[in-house]
Formats: sequence, C-alpha cells, structure tokens
Amino acid sequence: MGTYSRLGSYLLASELASDPSGAVHRAVVITGNSFDRHVLVKTFSEELFHAGLNTRLAEAGRVVPLLGGARIFGLGYRIEGGKTPHVAWDYVPGRSLAQLIDKARQEQIPFGVDHALTVIQGVAQGIVQLHAKGVNHGVLSPHSVWVSFEGATQIVDAPYAAIIKSLLAKAPAAKQKLAAYLQMPEAAPLQQDLFALGAVLYELLTFERLPVGGDLEAALDRATLKAAQEDAPLPAEIRAFLGRLLLNRQPFATTEAFNAELERVLYDGEYSPTTFNMAFFMHTLFREENDRDATAMKTEQGDNYIAYTAAGETLRSGATRVEHIDGHEESQASQKNSTLLIGGGLAAVVILGLGYIFFGRPKIDPAMQKQLAELQLLKVQIEQQKSDLDAKAKAEADKTVLLQKQLAETKSVEEKVRIQKQLEEAQQRKQELERQQKLNEQRLAEQRQNEQRLAEQKKAAETKAAALPPPPAPEIPKPQPMQEAPKPAIPTPSPVQAAPSAAAAVLEPARMRSQAPPAYPLRATQLRWEMNVDHFVRLKVFVGEQGQPLKVSVVEGVAGAYGFDEAAIDAANKSTFSPATRDGKPVRGWTSEIVYKFQRRR
Repeated sequence: MGTYSRLGSYLLASELASDPSGAVHRAVVITGNSFDRHVLVKTFSEELFHAGLNTRLAEAGRVVPLLGGARIFGLGYRIEGGKTPHVAWDYVPGRSLAQLIDKARQEQIPFGVDHALTVIQGVAQGIVQLHAKGVNHGVLSPHSVWVSFEGATQIVDAPYAAIIKSLLAKAPAAKQKLAAYLQMPEAAPLQQDLFALGAVLYELLTFERLPVGGDLEAALDRATLKAAQEDAPLPAEIRAFLGRLLLNRQPFATTEAFNAELERVLYDGEYSPTTFNMAFFMHTLFREENDRDATAMKTEQGDNYIAYTAAGETLRSGATRVEHIDGHEESQASQKNSTLLIGGGLAAVVILGLGYIFFGRPKIDPAMQKQLAELQLLKVQIEQQKSDLDAKAKAEADKTVLLQKQLAETKSVEEKVRIQKQLEEAQQRKQELERQQKLNEQRLAEQRQNEQRLAEQKKAAETKAAALPPPPAPEIPKPQPMQEAPKPAIPTPSPVQAAPSAAAAVLEPARMRSQAPPAYPLRATQLRWEMNVDHFVRLKVFVGEQGQPLKVSVVEGVAGAYGFDEAAIDAANKSTFSPATRDGKPVRGWTSEIVYKFQRRR
C-alpha cells in the first residue's frame, strides 16, 4: 500500500512539479475506504502563506465561474482554505512547461519552432479568453502552463494568479524567480500579459530565459534557435512578432489585433503547429515519467484506504483517553476490589479458552508458513513487473503507430530517413520487451506452481492436525461470594540477577553468485552522451531465502535520464544470488554494495 499525506479532502500521493509559488501534486479522492478518482492539487509556499495567501484564496472562488468551464484553464476547480490552503482540479497526465524546457535542454532533445508555436498558440488562446471575461493574469510564466502527455496546454493557475501577483511585494523570493516575465509593471494589464507571453515564446525558441533589466532588442538580435539545436537567427516574422510583444513598439491595443497577428504568424509561414506532433514529442521526452505515473496510479486505484478514514485515523493513533478523578469514597474503592475478583475469574476462563484455540491445537510448520508467504510476496512482485512491461509495450506500440503515420505523411527525404531510423530502434525495443515479457511469464508460471505445491502441503498438514483429538476442556471455576480484597503485603525487594547473555547470532550477507553483464543504455547511445568516459552504478540487492532478487536499491547512480540506472537494475535482476544466513540458516537480507561498470565507447 502506498503512503499518503492528508490535506483537507485529499490524500497527496506524489509531487509532480514545483514552482516559485508552491508545488503541484497528484492526489487521491476516496469514497468510504475505496478509491474514487485522481486530482491535481496545488499547494502554496510558506512565503506566500506568510504574505497572507490564506486570507485571500477565497477570492479565487469568484474567478472560477468566469472561466466558463473552458478546458484551456483546467476543469473542476475546488478551493479549500484553512491553515494549509490549496486548490484542486481534474487530473490530466502531464508536466509543467517549465519542466519540459528544463528536461529538453538537459537531455539535448531538439524542440522545433513548430512545437514552440503549438504551445504558444494554446497559451495565447487562454490569455485572450481571460481578457474577454475581464480577468487579468499578471504572473504568466512556464510554471503557469500544464502540458498534457497528449500535447494539449492549460493555464492552470488562472483562478489564483491575480492573488499571487498582489502578494509579490511581500514574497521577494517568488518575485525574483518570476522577474523575467514581470518587466512591464507600469503597462496596462493586457500589455503585461502579452509581454509575459512573449518572454515564454522567447524561452521556447532559445531555451534561455529573457534577460532582466538588459537591452531586450539586442537580446532578440543575438537570439538563435538553440531549442531546435540550430545556429540560425530567429525567423523574421517571429522576430517582428516578439518585438511588438517585448519592446512596447506598436503594442497590440486589443486582444483582437493580437489574435489576428498571431494567426498570421502561425499559418502564413512555413510552420505546421499541430497537437499531434506535440503529443509525439511529449511521449518521447517524458516516457519514463508517463510509465511511472501510470504504474503508480494503477496501484493507487487498487489500494485500501481504511487507514485514512475517520475510523482508520483513530486506529492509527492508538490513543485511549484516560482521566484520573480524585475524591472517590472508600466504598467505591472496596466495590472496585470486589469486582476485580469476579472479573479475574471470568478472565481466567476466557484466557484458558483462547489458550486452547491458539496453543492447544497442533501448529503448522512455521517454516512452511514463512516460505508460502515469501512465495506469495514474490508472485505479487513478478505480477507488478508484468504490468510494467505490458504498459511499456503498449506505449512502444502507440509510438510506432505515430511514427508510421508521420512516415506516410512527410515528404522530406531527410525526415523519412530519420523516422525510418526511429522505427528500426522502436522495433529493437519491441523485441527486447517481448523477450523480457516471455521471461517474466516463465517466472510467474514457476512461482504459481511452487505456491500451489506449498499450499497443498499446508492443507495436508492442517488436515492431519485437525484429526488429532483435542485436549480436555478447561475446568470452569465456581463463582465465589463477593469479599473485600485484602490489602496486598508489600514484598521485600530482592536483588535481581542478571540473565545470562545469549550468544550473538552469526549473520552473513547475501552474495552474488554470477553477475549478468549490463547492456549499454540505448538512450545514451542515441544522444551520444559522454560516451568517452566510464560510468558506474552502485547498488544493493535484497535477496529472498531461496536466492531470488526481491528488490534493488541504487546507492549511487548516473545523473540524468540516460538509462544507466535502469540497465544496472535490469542486470541485477537477471543475476543469481546466494541468500543471507543467520546461524547457518537461509534468511532474507541485503547484499554488500555491487558495482556495475559501463565502459566508455569511442
């Protein structure tokens, strides 16, 4: 079962994104003790809380109806105040635009002009709709934008953005982090939002934040399409469009004028901004996050949330309120002592009866019970691995369909060659996944057979135990007349003799018998990332009593999502081990640190 943090009506499951004003979490809504649905929950920073956000957040409730249920702003907003104010809305799988920029820049994955225009088109539509309803944003930035794994954009901070802007004077840390998008404080609200939109577009094209307090015209002149990994300057029509947004020359007086110019830039040039291409990019960039989210959400949907209900909270606290009351009469004390005699007799009967139930019957072999539990745990883990592999296989199949469609539609020879290469790599990944799925199915079948065999042995032992005659029933003591309990004599304390120290158990850690070699990560090869140096992954493996790897923990991995850690974990799971021992008997335990080396490739 997962671990959750209670926040108002929600159970926070995982933090998905952080920003200058707080963080966005995936959260669970429960009905009774069962899963109901997932939501996204925005929590706010301590700085904003001290600036007075908790007293102002209710104002967001007046903005939500103005949004009109438009998907561009997110749906189903719910606002909860109190000591930890937060905002929730309908769950959409994705990540923030700020995360997209950071990860694409770090992993050096090209982000083309078409992608930048696709994103800015969605954000611009949201800004236009806000101003049409008389609402100003005020703090638009890449943190404001949520990009779904299907390529759609949402301005998710629209309900509370104006509140955050009004508090920035008391929140210097947040203000400093947003400074690049707030460089027209004296301009009209529309011009402020359009400036921020231009700053976001500049960042999408260059993967650099707009300079603060510098010569913005010189920055535009120097800017190149670094996001697309090109040295070319900004296209003339986009450069002119950014000039009107950022330099306050020929500013757009109305949203209609801005929208008309945006449409001209989008569709009169050589660009083809489509959500389809953006979806493919998101699936490529956030493949691991998407798979991880899907697996976690599936687990969360099946969790039992009894521990997080009102009754469960009481059980978890384990607290029983006991009050001491002074001034009782002596008769009350005497009555209490007399009652203890009767209660003690009844308790003896209950204890004897329970003793027969739990101890009078012949026990099943504890080793067999433990082995069966071990096999059941391992089976659950193998089934989880199967679910993960199936999800990855489906994602690869979806990507292959997208690539095949792109290959059929493109006319560029270079583009066809590039897509064909990606299809070949996808085919290799598919074959590797099929191999892993087959191996996983074999392991699962073996575990089911072992579990069935042990279950039959346990059943036979229980049948044999049930056939044994029960011990004689305990004699029930006759009730005695109520008498006042005599005051107990206080015994003279006697010196306590120290118990003889038990011999220390001899514990030996689990050991690796044969180490499967790790495969060099495909992603690192594709990106040609630091192939001229050796890379090391240090990990430990938790091994079962039968020598099977149950869990792998990375002690020190390779930074970045290049696949080295995953390759080392996969190799560890394919290796063979000897179990840990305690006094010569096999037990579950960790190995010592194991090092996997990925040799340089020249």
